[in-house]
Amino acid sequence: MSQNTPYILMLEDDSDDRHITQVFFTEKGYNVGLEFMTDPTRVLPYLETLLVKDLLLPRLILLDKNVPLLSGIDVLKQIKAHPVLRSIPVVMISGSSNQDEVNECYRLGVNSFITKPFTNDLTAKTIDSFVSYWFGTVDLPVVANNVLHEFH
Repeated sequence: MSQNTPYILMLEDDSDDRHITQVFFTEKGYNVGLEFMTDPTRVLPYLETLLVKDLLLPRLILLDKNVPLLSGIDVLKQIKAHPVLRSIPVVMISGSSNQDEVNECYRLGVNSFITKPFTNDLTAKTIDSFVSYWFGTVDLPVVANNVLHEFH
């Protein structure tokens, strides 16, 4: 990944899900990088370190709702409580779509909620739609060192 290539920070503890996601991104040749984290307790410190060192922050954060130690919802709360990081769009992914949990995620500031597909074909379609929407349709913010820059 180039130093200026937009990237997604993805919290995902399942190695198979990380592998499948990476394979689809590689096969499609998206101009979007992926950075994986498996430990939810390290997400906020990692993002704060990027801020302090004035390094490129992710354009989008993808959180698995069901990870051990802290849930994706707990990480969402941390990100949305941060005065700078809260501007980065966050998408929650989950193996189930309990309506109360979906509602709670939106109440807490998630920008989108995606139920994980259970076949490779559906996964490929979901990833393609996801990348097309977030990196082809919408304008994402560029967040850096207490400054919010508009990206076109």
